[in-house]
Amino acid sequence: MTAALIALFFMATDTVPSSRDSLSLQAADTIKVDTLREVTVHGGNLPIEGVLSKTLSGQVPRTKSVGDVLEKWMPGINDKITHPFAIKQRKMERRHKRTRKILEHYDQVKTFDDLLREAIQRENLLQEEKENKH
Repeated sequence: MTAALIALFFMATDTVPSSRDSLSLQAADTIKVDTLREVTVHGGNLPIEGVLSKTLSGQVPRTKSVGDVLEKWMPGINDKITHPFAIKQRKMERRHKRTRKILEHYDQVKTFDDLLREAIQRENLLQEEKENKH
């Protein structure tokens, strides 16, 4: 009896279409129809483009580069970033600048000998003027 039920079960599956088969039959039976209307778009300038072109009058705004922003924030940073091993060279240049300034100041200051010589010359001029008056 169980064999008869099993045979009957196998025969029943052959005659009943599965849900997958019924969907494929329905899909093949339907005709695809385009239900959307056709829309035509005509190109043109947007209102904002006209306003921008009048405002800018052909000038394109310049955007600042990262280097410009960094240079404004910390002057001399571009040199340090692009040439990081020149720290020693920059330090030496600062020392030379300071030394030059000190030497220029030293050259402007008169030594004791220079002051003595000028005093002697003044005395000589005063004596000559006194002699010329008498």
